[in-house]
Amino acid sequence: MERSSVGFLIPFYFFLLGLIVLFSLILLFQGIAGVGREDDLTNTIFVTSGVMGLIVTFYMIRRYQVSVQKMLKSRKITVVTVEECLKCNYKNIRPFREGDFVYGQGGECPKCPKDSEDSFENRMLITAIYLDRGTQEEKP
Repeated sequence: MERSSVGFLIPFYFFLLGLIVLFSLILLFQGIAGVGREDDLTNTIFVTSGVMGLIVTFYMIRRYQVSVQKMLKSRKITVVTVEECLKCNYKNIRPFREGDFVYGQGGECPKCPKDSEDSFENRMLITAIYLDRGTQEEKP
């Protein structure tokens, strides 16, 4: 299906579920209001239909939630950090690590000569952190 038709079907699906909930509640209250009158079989059918409608509706909503959760878990998302050396313009793309932030210090530049005195100048600068959409893949 196309993305636009899916965008239309989901609200329509929940609109129908809302109508079923409303109809089930009406049946349930009609059955409860009629208790003690002559026609006990009709009241029992109303109450049973109302309760079953509510159970089925909440089951369908839960089933939709589980399918969305499975879809989100099935994607492997990769966040990457881009480091650049200010001296030689060497660029390194590596996986994101906890504590990374833009314009923070990255690792040491492998291209520049290592001076024991100025290890701070040998550091690379983190210039970007983003979601790598090119490596997103679905798990089987």
